[in-house]
Amino acid sequence: MNRFALIGASYKTAGVERLGQLALPKDQIAQRLPSLAAKIGAQELAYIGTCNRVEFVLAGDSPLVVQACRDKLGQLLAPTPLLETETRRIFRAWTDEGAVEHLFLVASGLDSAQAGEREIYAQVRGAWTTARTAGTCGLQLDYIFGEALRAAQDVHQQAARPGNADSLANFAVTRVVEHIAGRSCRIALVGVSPMTRHCARAFAQKNLPMIIVNRTLESAQEFAAEVKADAKSLEAFKADPTGFDVIITAVGGAEPVLDRALLTKLAAAGKNPLLIDLGVPPNVDPEAAEAVGLHRVGMDEVIADAASGRAAKLGQLASARVVIDEHLERLRSEYAIREAAPLLQRLTTQYQQAAVESLRRLPRNGGGDDEALRLWAEGFARRLAHAPIKGLRALAAEAGPEAVQAYMAGVEEALSDNERAPKDAGKDTPKEKRS
Repeated sequence: MNRFALIGASYKTAGVERLGQLALPKDQIAQRLPSLAAKIGAQELAYIGTCNRVEFVLAGDSPLVVQACRDKLGQLLAPTPLLETETRRIFRAWTDEGAVEHLFLVASGLDSAQAGEREIYAQVRGAWTTARTAGTCGLQLDYIFGEALRAAQDVHQQAARPGNADSLANFAVTRVVEHIAGRSCRIALVGVSPMTRHCARAFAQKNLPMIIVNRTLESAQEFAAEVKADAKSLEAFKADPTGFDVIITAVGGAEPVLDRALLTKLAAAGKNPLLIDLGVPPNVDPEAAEAVGLHRVGMDEVIADAASGRAAKLGQLASARVVIDEHLERLRSEYAIREAAPLLQRLTTQYQQAAVESLRRLPRNGGGDDEALRLWAEGFARRLAHAPIKGLRALAAEAGPEAVQAYMAGVEEALSDNERAPKDAGKDTPKEKRS
């Protein structure tokens, strides 16, 4: 699996603020991927961006020089190009099977701040779709993303069940419930995303009044109907963001949704709403919120809430690690066969050529000379055996006798299958006999 690499920064290595600076704006990802792939030297490239990670999955027809790719990403993503030492501190790099394993853990939610959360599954699938749209996803990434999502499905079915797989959004819900303390309230959820969907469904169960805000009004209305809420376009919300006790934001974009001007308007209205900002980069200008005296809860605080119980949560999900290992073991075998397929096809072609050449030497005296036929058959067998024997000697020198034993076991199984086949297989049936 030496054609895969993964380069990523997370809240653990970069912090939420720096992570926001490195993230690609959602509406620019498909446009920027081809250029990034060309600049870092990756034939295939996908981008996974969430509230607690920025990761690039790379693939190529030959092993990737991952350190060089990582250094170039540090120069291309940051507002000010990072020094090499800083890049290598912030960005982790995985290659070969390690890259595949990390992608499996990410897709399964086992590497998330809230271990076992399920929103990441949809985000990984979305990253795959976006790379296809951008034209930077080929056969290699198609293969590995498909396997990662299958592994994640098995983890969710067998280990990370809803009872032990909370979302980071649950911590936002807890903050809101504590803030309102049973009082009547109005909640605005800005952006239709996995995080705001999770929050809205939790609030709906508590019969809390909500308004769903989105750039596209139709999307807001569709989700609002599901959770029995009102809907409003983002443009209309920004024209008048007042009158809410809680505002939760999770919008993909480079610029804050609630900037200094809107925050000043909110503060002047006197409602003093709780602002929960689930955006990376921030949807609520942190410095402006502090300056006007509004309470903003950012992703760093939400992640800190989750981190306090992460070790215990991973303990509950110990069986999920077994599921991942089983998928890796199967993939290791399947990928080796997949990679060997062109070599096996070449060997088949060589056998066919050897057979054609040997047939030219077949005795044609028509007298049924058994000794001549025997000598021809022995020569034919030696010609067919020459190539694999030479290859097996090289295999034994490179990988040890166990590899040769595995090969011979497959050969003996194939020969046994042939011996068990009906002896009249391939013969003409009575109806098919020639007259």
